[in-house]
Amino acid sequence: MGLGKTFTNSIVREVGRNYGKAISNSLLGDKHSTPHRLVGNNAVDRKRGRIYHNDLDKAIQKFEIKGHQATFNQALNIHSEYFQLVDEANSDGSIDLNEIVFLVKSSRLAIPTLGRAKSALIDHGKQDLADKVEEKIIDVSDFIKTLNESLDINELPEVKFNPLAVLFGLCSFFGIDRVYFSPKSIKSYVFAFLGIAPYIIAYYLTINGMELDDEATPLYFSLLIIVGGTMPLWYTLWYNRKKNGGYWGYRRNKKHQKALNKLATELKAILEDYTSSL
Repeated sequence: MGLGKTFTNSIVREVGRNYGKAISNSLLGDKHSTPHRLVGNNAVDRKRGRIYHNDLDKAIQKFEIKGHQATFNQALNIHSEYFQLVDEANSDGSIDLNEIVFLVKSSRLAIPTLGRAKSALIDHGKQDLADKVEEKIIDVSDFIKTLNESLDINELPEVKFNPLAVLFGLCSFFGIDRVYFSPKSIKSYVFAFLGIAPYIIAYYLTINGMELDDEATPLYFSLLIIVGGTMPLWYTLWYNRKKNGGYWGYRRNKKHQKALNKLATELKAILEDYTSSL
């Protein structure tokens, strides 16, 4: 059974703290590398029909003031569906920054709607039910507040110009870039060897004046040209552009980290502004 059915206010605050810390840890990661966890599409914001994004969106859009019991039941449903989305955000074992942004935006729709339900119940003379709806409003508010308190963006990884990265980017044509960007991987040295070995061999033969017999010479130099030309083209134009571990992976990660830093900063500003009014 998900959080949407088993919540208490203490659990709500605990989940808010855990989500805030998880996002902070994912953003900071290892300060000497770029974290990769915060990628992917927003799982909780997928459309589940032709009109509504999710059951919370449906409950909010269809909310209308009716009799006191129907109004109260709608408020309970909105509260439950909101925390069901909170639960879903961590269903895959990791927290996505985009999912947190969506949950914050959703709370800004859920809380006013719950406030309308509370006012209607007071008008109906049902203060006891209005008080229960107020508790639901506090749940959503406390989740956002504890999320904000736990989200630390003071030490986001820096994204700055690295002259050595550019230098080894120029060397990526020969597969040498991975020796710098992924020095602990054996594969890095294999690519570097395949990239520069033909040129080293050709240079060695040239300066030493090594002669081959007439039949072997054309075959040898044909193989040298094929290996020496194909490997850089295959590695530089295809493999290195698609995989992490080399210069192009570094560039992708740098761009991604820059976007994450911007999104995290904007999220924190929204949370600070929003929580001040709760």
